[in-house]
Amino acid sequence: MFMEGPLVEYHPVSLPVDWNGGIAYLDRDGVLNLGSANYVKNVDEVLILKGVSEAIMSLRNAGYRIVIVTNQSPLSRGLLDQKALESIHSHIQDLVGEFDVIMTCPHRTFDGCRCRKPHPGMLNSASELLRGVSHKKLDWWGEKPIPVHPLDLMVGDRKSDMGAGWAVGARLFKVDERVGIPQIIDRIIAGDAGDLFDPGD
Repeated sequence: MFMEGPLVEYHPVSLPVDWNGGIAYLDRDGVLNLGSANYVKNVDEVLILKGVSEAIMSLRNAGYRIVIVTNQSPLSRGLLDQKALESIHSHIQDLVGEFDVIMTCPHRTFDGCRCRKPHPGMLNSASELLRGVSHKKLDWWGEKPIPVHPLDLMVGDRKSDMGAGWAVGARLFKVDERVGIPQIIDRIIAGDAGDLFDPGD
């Protein structure tokens, strides 16, 4: 069954400091937890990467809103249902800290949706929820867009993550799927401009 748009879990949290205006868009598998070729289908298969909880705390203490953006085609394939997905996300938050928004694309590549990364639909939807503004135009052949906020960033382990982040002008941080966000958290906090990315490559 084709589901329109991403699945949205929206519960903004109280920050320990004033919001700096930026959103940290994070992929899930390979950034927070170890991914699987057979997909993460229940809480018992969730293996949090070392240092993720501390990295999430560092983002919070720096004033970021945190948005998870994850492609999860097992939903469309019938390998995972929404209840199991929400249980996985609740379990991850119990282990590493809360997120403001979790966006999940349930579609397969050939479904032709606008939310599956590298399309920026999930990032734009979250920005609309949290800030009331987002990017409306996508031009893979043009210049990298100016971000809604200069501190916006995308962390992922795949080219598709970098593409989605590029499309909203975010700073890009690509990580090793076995290390995740702890690999680059110091760069983020230091205000690093991020990694270069060419959507045409």
